[in-house]
Amino acid sequence: MYAIERDPELEQQQDKGSESLEEGASSATMRHDEKSSESLDRCCSFDSMLCPADMSARSRKAYLQHMMDELPRPVHNRILAMKHSQMEQIKISEQFYREVYELEKRFYLQCAELFDSRRDIVDGSLEPEPMEPSWSEQHDDLVAELQASKEFHQLTELMPKMPANAVGVPRFWLSIFRNVSLLSDMVQHHDEPLLECLMDVRISYEPESYTLKFLFRPNSYLDDCSLMLTKKYLLRHQADQEYPFMFEGPEIVSCEGCHIHWRDDSNLTMQTDLSLADEKTKMLLGNDFEVGFLLRTQIVPKAVLFYTGDLVDSTNEGLSDSDSSETSDTDADTDTTAPAPTHTPEQLSD
Repeated sequence: MYAIERDPELEQQQDKGSESLEEGASSATMRHDEKSSESLDRCCSFDSMLCPADMSARSRKAYLQHMMDELPRPVHNRILAMKHSQMEQIKISEQFYREVYELEKRFYLQCAELFDSRRDIVDGSLEPEPMEPSWSEQHDDLVAELQASKEFHQLTELMPKMPANAVGVPRFWLSIFRNVSLLSDMVQHHDEPLLECLMDVRISYEPESYTLKFLFRPNSYLDDCSLMLTKKYLLRHQADQEYPFMFEGPEIVSCEGCHIHWRDDSNLTMQTDLSLADEKTKMLLGNDFEVGFLLRTQIVPKAVLFYTGDLVDSTNEGLSDSDSSETSDTDADTDTTAPAPTHTPEQLSD
């Protein structure tokens, strides 16, 4: 049984409205339509008191399913006919999303040279010519106000300074992982020295899966044969047979890590295994699908924007309540709940 709450104030308003209607109507007309009017009034009053939109999701589902069971057989059959049509629409949607996936692959490949350039700038092998922005840098009054606060200045004192003679963009990918809440939560402190060596993250597309590729420069943790680590995500492009009406596009159904060859006494996964009893760690490791989705759709194609803060996720409110309530479209669009990694080393292994 599900408890369905009623609004007493709404009931009083409905009672007053009903009394006014009765007083204003002629007695002859009301006698003429007495039977049908009483039935209609009961129906409208009942529906108003039990507005499904005001119920919890579970109560609403129970209420609407009961409504279906109570429908006259002809009406019930008409509803079934429309649901059969909905199933046909889902089949069309499956084809739509498959073609969208193929378009994503095609346009990603067109950006390959741009991603090569990004990699070369990060590792210092390419020094771009001096340039100015070719876009409009929008001023944000709320950000400016925050930057002027005492708390913000105290926070910036902890910001590490980059040396003027830095090669490329040090800690580029590690900084991005630390800038995004979901990814930052998954990075352990002992992962950071290895992630500082991460030079590039790429995607390869297959018809029923995609693979994230993490390229590291030579380091004291990974054997030279493991400088390219991979994580493969298998997709289901069809609607689930048990719950077909929930279909909203391809779904990640499983993932496969690669085997990592560590240098002697440098296995970072051994350090993480010691904390697996921690409930938060277990929960974060369960976000693997979400992590893979975020990397593919947001982090890899837009990495520099997460580094600069042009794109930020809105999981945390920041330094004040005011900036969380008036988040811009750019801030809010990077939803980390969508199926994200840092894949820390333990997640990339089998």
